[in-house]
Amino acid sequence: MTETLITPFRAGDRERWAELWRGYLDFYETALPEAIYADAWRRLMAPDGAIHGFGARLGSETAPLVGITHYFFHASCWTPKEVCYLQDLFVDAAIRGTGCGRALIERVAAAARERDCVRLYWTTQEKNATARLLYDRLAKFTGFIRYDYALG
Repeated sequence: MTETLITPFRAGDRERWAELWRGYLDFYETALPEAIYADAWRRLMAPDGAIHGFGARLGSETAPLVGITHYFFHASCWTPKEVCYLQDLFVDAAIRGTGCGRALIERVAAAARERDCVRLYWTTQEKNATARLLYDRLAKFTGFIRYDYALG
């Protein structure tokens, strides 16, 4: 089996990153204008940006992306330490089940540990059975349900 390598995004990853993120958004039946892609990429590439990401590659650190994740750190009233939110995770359907998703989560967990965060968390839809098989092995389901209040 080919080794999965997790790396920061590089400028040359823009097109493949957009394809993978579009796949993620398609799964959640969401479409975003190109301006949002451009803004997200700019923020992901900013050295001191508020959002971060990693890409998964097979066999070589210069191979094309086969998976992506986005995450950020934020404060909490419950602890003086920050927490880490893994916002997006997507792996190309052709290589799911090979450990790529797990490797991306573990790399974000390492970044959270490096930052001395107290917790890493994420959300998914109840119907996302494939991803939940992985999540149930890696993390604890806390029973929380998310609500979104529209502001605009």
